[in-house]
Amino acid sequence: MRLVMLCLCLVAFLALSAQTRYDVSSISEFNSAQDMASPGDSIVWQSGTYTHVRMEIEKDGLIVTAEPYGSVLFSGVSRVVIEGSGVTFSGFQYVGGFIGNLDVVKIYGNDILITHVNIQNYTCFKYLRVYEESRRTTISYCNFENRLNLDNQNILSILVDDEPGYHKIQHCSFKHFDGMGNDEGIEPIRIGVSSQGHLDSRTLVEYCYFTRCNGDGEIISHKSRQNVYRYNTFEDNPVAELVLRHGDEGIVYGNFFLNNMGGIRIREGSHHYVYNNYFEGLTRRSIYLQNDPSDPLSDVHIYHNTIVDSEEMILGGSGSNPPSNVVIANNVFSDPKDNLFAQDTESESWINNYVFGELGIDMPSEGLLELDPVLYENAEGYFQPEISSPVAASSKEGYSEVPLYEGMNYDNAIQLDLMKVSRPNAISEKAVGASEFSSTTLVKPHATEMNTGPSYSFDNLVDYVTANASQLYIVGEGETRSVQVSSNIDWTVMTSEDWISTDLSVGSNDATLNITVDSNLEESSRSGTVTLTGGAQSVSIVVFQDPGQITSVLDQINNELLLSPNPTDGGIHLTNLPTHYQSLSISVVQLDGKKIFSKECILINDALHVNLDDLLPGAYLLKLDFINQSGVNNMQITRKFFRS
Repeated sequence: MRLVMLCLCLVAFLALSAQTRYDVSSISEFNSAQDMASPGDSIVWQSGTYTHVRMEIEKDGLIVTAEPYGSVLFSGVSRVVIEGSGVTFSGFQYVGGFIGNLDVVKIYGNDILITHVNIQNYTCFKYLRVYEESRRTTISYCNFENRLNLDNQNILSILVDDEPGYHKIQHCSFKHFDGMGNDEGIEPIRIGVSSQGHLDSRTLVEYCYFTRCNGDGEIISHKSRQNVYRYNTFEDNPVAELVLRHGDEGIVYGNFFLNNMGGIRIREGSHHYVYNNYFEGLTRRSIYLQNDPSDPLSDVHIYHNTIVDSEEMILGGSGSNPPSNVVIANNVFSDPKDNLFAQDTESESWINNYVFGELGIDMPSEGLLELDPVLYENAEGYFQPEISSPVAASSKEGYSEVPLYEGMNYDNAIQLDLMKVSRPNAISEKAVGASEFSSTTLVKPHATEMNTGPSYSFDNLVDYVTANASQLYIVGEGETRSVQVSSNIDWTVMTSEDWISTDLSVGSNDATLNITVDSNLEESSRSGTVTLTGGAQSVSIVVFQDPGQITSVLDQINNELLLSPNPTDGGIHLTNLPTHYQSLSISVVQLDGKKIFSKECILINDALHVNLDDLLPGAYLLKLDFINQSGVNNMQITRKFFRS
């Protein structure tokens, strides 16, 4: 037997030692390495900045990585598609690129690990998309930041089909997405789409950090079933919050919601559970149960939360579709900015909640106890119970247990508190609110800017200067176009022709560069170059100009613009678009004239993809408005199409 075991160990050692490493520094070298590689082999990109690198990882079991992490930076039209399974993709930066309506990272395979990847300042469709056929994708220690275009598409998208995906998003940071909130579609995370709301995803989002995410009113959009959101931090998000949308059975626990807006909105669905969360400093509603006729709320369970120094909890009683079977048990509501509650339905089940401050609603017959919970501000600046607090060993039973969904592992029995301190087994011995008393454990966020994102987040391992365009078409005299410069160093600007001018000759870090042309008095088109240089890095933008304003564009595009496929099962491709416009406004209109979808796209080339997955089958009109640099709509055309 010992000889057999020795032989098995020797075979395993030889197999491990046979794994091969391929060092590459170009896409041609990468493709050659992949052709030769076997499962378990590593393809290692060498330090440097690379433009226009499109990787397609098709083989199973490969490790594609940067050495060291963070020292390989891709820009221009760089992106990656992962079709193989068991792939590890790690250590890369994608900064300042421009790929129009394509995704930076697409995932089709199973058991994929995306780790220590930074995607920042990109002009694109989505930063990362996990397709329906993928299972068990893990996205960890990644940073997603500041998409340059404000297209109506979310940042990290997980799609769902008829089997749970069991995906994980862990220890990631989501930062600085501009916008005004509302329904702009720039959610940092969306799990499912509206048509997938009835499907089980069982995706876990944990230990992630969200700040200044203003591109949409939804920081996380829950559009599928049985997802778990735990131990995340939502901080300084002025116009957005975590939102439970289409899809039942959302689990939200152990999270910190801090400052500005950034609480929880439950818009649709049933059987949601919100427990062990901490809310402080929210200047708009802390928890909002929405009164929505599309899918009225039912069976919402809110247990063991602590809400201090925040705006009210809105209970959804204003309207004709109030939530039903709402159970609010063993929570602490203290020191509100105004009132503790608003818009009660008078049918909530209140069980043993401690309230301290202006109530804002009529006192129910039972379930609210008006007394000071005796919380103190700890050395980290957060509130937790004093040793003498009445919340200790004061919980009461009478509410539903939190379910445990198949294949997932989380604290459904509420055996731990907010800081993962053990709670007593008996409900009557558990503390009211999110925290048990502890003399050794301080209440503070699990996820911070410093412990999320890539390991190299605050190190400049590679100098870079990039711009979100490589070509500009500028027509009229004095006309100006803007490009976004992404850099971590100082840079200078040079133009090759006197008829091209820029508003900056030098710059530092990220900036907007405006490029202007003089009148073209020549009889032929002309071109010149704007070059940005920083250290050993440089990027060039080719500027084209015709001798005069282009005419008959409308006739040209009506004859040549192609729309396919038609009918479509979700996506439309537009080709032969004119490239001398800055942007294109797209609207989808029902035949009765009602607009149901709109987005604005930056025009980078003559082709565009429009995602219309959410449309119901039927006939529609696609309206295209072409907009020049001054924001003027120069032209509109309409095409009829069918959604199958």
